[in-house]
Amino acid sequence: MPNTMRTAIIKLSALLCLVLAVLPSCRTRQAALPVGPMPHEQEGEHSQSVFLVMYDAEVGKQPLLQAIKDYGCEVVYDYHFINGMALKKPNNKTLEETMRHFGQVAGVVAVEYDHITRLTDPVRPKLEMR
Repeated sequence: MPNTMRTAIIKLSALLCLVLAVLPSCRTRQAALPVGPMPHEQEGEHSQSVFLVMYDAEVGKQPLLQAIKDYGCEVVYDYHFINGMALKKPNNKTLEETMRHFGQVAGVVAVEYDHITRLTDPVRPKLEMR
């Protein structure tokens, strides 16, 4: 092997060793994650401001959209794979009275709480849940 090639290999090896030695010290330090539940707007087992509404496909969602506008709700998500929406209640109404109101809208077949499931929640067999 010629000397120039051997010298080049030695220099590349030394450079690679230097990079591998320095690289771990270049990582940014991550903040420690807090222990316990993260603070958020939601409490208990369901959201305090968002609820789910399912509607009949034959009736369509026009009556629901009109009720949303009239009542002052906000569409959080319009599900495309089911006939339903996640809605946020107006600030001047309670969740329960808003859900009762939307239960009376033409074409609405179900009004449900928006249940919360956290990735950090323990997994339990269904027999233990209730």
